[in-house]
Amino acid sequence: MSPNTGPSAEIGMVDAMEGGGAEMNMQNVYDDDKNNGKDRDFVPVGDVFCCCKPTPVRTPVEFFQRFWHWLVINKTQILSGITVALAQVPEAVSFSFVAGVKPAVGLQSAWIMGICTSLFGGRPGMVAGSTGAVAVVLTGLVKNHGQEYMFYAIMLAGLIQIAFGLLRCGGVVRLIPHPVMVGFCNGLGVVIGVAQFNIFTVDIEGYVEPEDDGHRRLSEKFGAFGPFLDQSKEWVDGEKALWMCFVIAITLVTYIVFPRFTKAIPGSLASIIMGTIAEWLLVRKAFGKETFTVEDLASVRGSFPVPIFVDEEYSPNLPSFNMETFWIILPTAITAAAIGLLESLLTLGIIDELTNTKGTPNKEAFGQGLGQLLSGLMGGMGGCTTIGQSLMNIHSGGYTRLSSTVAAIFMLLIILLIGPWINLIPIASLAGVMFVVTYYTIEWSSGFILFASLLPQTVRGQYGWNTKVKRTDMLIMVLVVAVTLIYDLAIAVAVGVLVACILFSWDAGDTITLNRELKEDGALVVYTITGPIYFGSVKPLMDQFPDVHADPKRVEVLLEDAEIFDWSGMVAIKTLHERFDRVNAEVEFHALTVGSRRLMEKSAGLWEEVKIMEPKDLELIEDPTITSHLQGEHRES
Repeated sequence: MSPNTGPSAEIGMVDAMEGGGAEMNMQNVYDDDKNNGKDRDFVPVGDVFCCCKPTPVRTPVEFFQRFWHWLVINKTQILSGITVALAQVPEAVSFSFVAGVKPAVGLQSAWIMGICTSLFGGRPGMVAGSTGAVAVVLTGLVKNHGQEYMFYAIMLAGLIQIAFGLLRCGGVVRLIPHPVMVGFCNGLGVVIGVAQFNIFTVDIEGYVEPEDDGHRRLSEKFGAFGPFLDQSKEWVDGEKALWMCFVIAITLVTYIVFPRFTKAIPGSLASIIMGTIAEWLLVRKAFGKETFTVEDLASVRGSFPVPIFVDEEYSPNLPSFNMETFWIILPTAITAAAIGLLESLLTLGIIDELTNTKGTPNKEAFGQGLGQLLSGLMGGMGGCTTIGQSLMNIHSGGYTRLSSTVAAIFMLLIILLIGPWINLIPIASLAGVMFVVTYYTIEWSSGFILFASLLPQTVRGQYGWNTKVKRTDMLIMVLVVAVTLIYDLAIAVAVGVLVACILFSWDAGDTITLNRELKEDGALVVYTITGPIYFGSVKPLMDQFPDVHADPKRVEVLLEDAEIFDWSGMVAIKTLHERFDRVNAEVEFHALTVGSRRLMEKSAGLWEEVKIMEPKDLELIEDPTITSHLQGEHRES
C-alpha cells in the first residue's frame, strides 16, 4: 500500500480508455506531418519496436525521425514512469528496514519485480516493487535465521506463484469478501506503523538469547508489537528520540504542504529530501546533535546485482538447501506468496474498474512469481504490486507496459548512480514516510461503520447514521485485524475467508422456503420449494415439511425456483421421496432447473426409485452476445 491513492475522479484519462481490452488499450496515434501531405507510419503508444514497424528502418536519418516521433507520442508514458520510480525510492528503502535487511536489498527488489511484472504480467500500467505487505512477513525469518534464508524463501514463493498462474487459479480472489479486504488493509497498516518504532531502539550489548524451549514466545506470537516486546533491544535516550521526532515532523509537514505548490516531484521524495536537509543542516550543523542515518545501519552500494551463489557478500553464509532448510523457509514462502498474490490481484481489480478494461489474473500471478524468483536469486526481498504507485501511474497517464518498464529501468539507474547519496538519509525521515503509508493504508471509514453497526436502530435513526452493515461482516473485519496482530497476514486472511464462508452458508441456508397448496378438492398437495438446496439448507428445508401422515396420497414437489447444488441436496430429494413412500403416498418432482436435472441424471443410479418428471419441450435460443463468467475465465491465459 502507498500514500498515493487519490480518488478516481482525478483520473482524467479514463474516458478515453473505455471500451478497449487491457492489451489493446492504446490510443492509435498518427502524426499528420506535412511531408508531401502523407501521414507517418502508424505507431501505437507504448510500442517499443517502433523502429521495426510497420517497415524496417533503412537509413540513420529515418531511424532518428522515427525515434523522435516515438519519444513525442510516448512522452506521457516515459514521464509517468520516471515519476513512479522517484516515488518508489523512499518506500523501497523504508520497507527494507521493516524486513530487517539492508536498503540495497529493497532497492534491487523494486526494479527486478518491476521489470518482470511489466513485461510478463497481466495488467499493463501496473507497477510492482518492494512492499510492506511482503516485508512484514519476512521479519521473523531474517531475525531468527538470517537474510540468506530469506532469499531461499522468496525464490520458493516465486515458484508457488508461478504454479498458481500456470494452474489458472487467478479467479480464486473472488472468494475474498470485502470485510476480509478491509481487515487486511487495517491490519497491514497497523503492522507497518508499529514497526516504525524500531528506529527508537538499539541492541543491548552482551544480550544472550534464551534457549528455545519449543514454545512460541510472546514476542513471536505478537510479532506486530515486536518493538515493545523484544527483550534484546532497549530504547534510545530521550534527547536523541526528541531529535528523531523533529525529523519525522519535518517529513510529515513537507508531505502535507509540498504538493500544494507543485506536483512535479512526488511528495514522498520531497519529504525525504527535506528530512535529510533538516538532519544535516539543523540537527547536526546548528545544534551539534545527530540521529541514525542509513549508513549507520547498512551502507548502500551502487552496483548491478549478481546471483547470490557467486556474490562474495552472501555466498559464504548461504545454507545448504536440504529438507531442514526447506521446512524452515516453507511457512514464510507460503505466506509471502499468498500475501503478494492477494495484494496484486486486488490491485488488478481496482485498476480494471478505473480503466474499464480487463487484466489477466493468471498471467499476473506468473509475472509476479517470475519477479519473486529472480529477486531472491539476485539478493532481493521480493515484493508485489504497489497499489499507490500503480494508481499514480494511471493518474499520470501511464497505462501501457512502457510506463512501468521505464519506472523499473529508471530505478536501476538511480541505484547505480546515486546509491552513495542514499546513505545520507536519516532513518527518522524514512519512518515519517512510512507513517504516511500507514495513514493511507488503513480504511479509517471502517471505524465509523463499525461504531454505527454496534448502535441500536433508534440511535442511528436519531442522528441519521445510515452506514450500518451486517454485524457479522464487522466481526469478520475485526477478526482479520486481530489475527494479523497476533500471527500474520496470511493466517488472518485464511481465517477471515473461512469464517465468512461458514457464516454465508448458515445465512443462505435460512433463505430456503416452502409453500404448501391443496388442489383437486384436497386430493393433491403441491409443495413449492424456493431457494438453494445444499448442505447448509437441508435441515431447515426438512423441518418445514409438515406431518406427511396428514397429507393426501398424491404429492407434487415443484423445484423451478430452487437449485440443487451438491450431494447433500440430492440426498434431501431422496429423503423426501422415502418419507412420503413410507406412508404409501406417490410423490413426483417437477420443474427442475437445467443444472439440477443434470446433477440428478449423472447420479441417477443412486436414486432410481425417485420419480423426476421430464420437462416440457422448450426451444432455447442461445444469445451470442451473452457470455457467462465461466466462459470468460476459460479464455484467460
